[in-house]
This record gives sequence, C-alpha cells and structure tokens, in this order.
Amino acid sequence: MKRPLIGINCKIITDGEDSYYKLDRNYVRSVENAGGTPVLMPAFRTAAEVRSFLARLDGILFTGGPDINPCRWKARKHPKADLMHEDREKSDFMALKETLARDLPALCICCGHQELNVALGGSLHQHVYDLPDVDKHSEGATHPVRVFGGNRLREIVGKDRPTVNSWHHQAIDKLGRGLRITAVAEDGIIEGVESDAHRFLVGVQWHPERMQDDRRQQNLFRALISEACR
Repeated sequence: MKRPLIGINCKIITDGEDSYYKLDRNYVRSVENAGGTPVLMPAFRTAAEVRSFLARLDGILFTGGPDINPCRWKARKHPKADLMHEDREKSDFMALKETLARDLPALCICCGHQELNVALGGSLHQHVYDLPDVDKHSEGATHPVRVFGGNRLREIVGKDRPTVNSWHHQAIDKLGRGLRITAVAEDGIIEGVESDAHRFLVGVQWHPERMQDDRRQQNLFRALISEACR
C-alpha cells in the first residue's frame, strides 16, 4: 500500500544573520511509525505556494511551537507571551485556511490546536496561570483529561480519562466556529477539539508525539494516516 504524504510544519529559529527550520523528530517518528511519509513544509510566502504544495499532500500535521500574535483576536500581547516567528505564523494560517478548504485530514497538536481555534475565529487565554485554580500545565507536567463520549477523539484513544503530558501556558478561551470540545482537564482547561463538518480535523493540547510508548496516544497518528489513505 502506498504510504500517504503527511505535511509537517516547522519552527523558524534565527541566530544572528542565520535562520533555521527546526522540528522535534518525534513528530517524524510518529508519522513514520503510523505508516505515513513525513514531508517537512517550508514557510510559505504566498497563497499560491500553499495551494501548490498542499495539492500534493494526503494529510497534514500542525505542530507545537511558540505563541500566536494576539492581534489575531484583537487583544494586547501578554508580558509572558513568547511570539512565534512572523513568517511561520503567516504560513501556518495560510496553510490552515487551505487545509479547511480542501478538507485535508489534519491533526493539530498544542500550538497547532490553538492555531486551529484562532483560524476559526476563536481566542486564547494568553497565560493560564492568570486564571483561578489552574493546575500545572507546563514543563512536562502530567495530568488526567476527561474525554467526552460520542466523538472521534474518544474513538481513537479509547479511554474517558487518559493521562497526558503538558507543555503549554496558553489555552483556548472562546471556541472557534464549528468546533466542539472533546476533552477538558480537571481544572476546566480545554484539551481537545474537533469539527464534525470535516473528514478528520482533530486538535489536542498535549503532545502525543512525546508519548512514543503509549499505544493509545500513537493511535492519533494512525487515525490521521488512515484518513489520509482514503
């Protein structure tokens, strides 16, 4: 069987006059182990570049990274916000727009989960520790999440209270158009979203690619590959 091509977006790192793409190889490993062929995506400059590139893909993975510029939901930058490179942000949102238009199967992780929400008109809490009674959500903390029934995420992970990792300080506030909440942390932070209007459009706040030995978490990548093969 032909291995589907799965696009993966990258961080942009600048060091003086030098600029680099950077990607945690766990994303690549998870896609490969699930049966896909990873294709690293550059920072697109135009919508035409996005259309041409995504036309060759069977699915797409939006990865974690720094913070989104809050001007996208008409808010001021929080002092704790660490904004991503503007070239990546522009590229990611163009790619998300084209992904939605093509109904390309997509798995959105951490920052990608947040980008999906913002792309659909939602907003973010810029620093969850400003909220009352919030548990630790950064530096690799672990905590259970409640996965609601009757959605793709529950079908994929097969549990109603999996334990997940946590590497974020921002989270979904106002929910984007057409999304529904599929999972929440015990403190109420939104941990999963998806769209019923698309073939496969799933977002999770945690990092399943860093849970290589957890079969249920790796099922997220298998589900993406399965949809990409159709």
